[in-house]
Amino acid sequence: MSINLNKNIYIIRHCEAEGQSEDAPLTVKGLEQAEKLSDFFYNKKVDHIISSPFLRAIQTIQPLANRLNLEIQIDNRLSECLLSSMPMSDWLDKLHSPEE
Repeated sequence: MSINLNKNIYIIRHCEAEGQSEDAPLTVKGLEQAEKLSDFFYNKKVDHIISSPFLRAIQTIQPLANRLNLEIQIDNRLSECLLSSMPMSDWLDKLHSPEE
């Protein structure tokens, strides 16, 4: 008897959303992307679905979870870091660390 212990882990970024706040929903385009994502993964072996608690992440994977009759496991460790309470147009520059 042979047992296959190989597992695939898929990491998916959320579909197009209306913003970056925790409760920002997917746009109409994002909801369409989520359906396409569901189609893509439908014939793959998916045993578990884990998501950040952010609405846009949950809405991204919800169509697949519904199709496969799987519960989405929320993991708060997958939350994004909050860089600022205010929008910053130069956010990428702020991520670069100073030269030593």
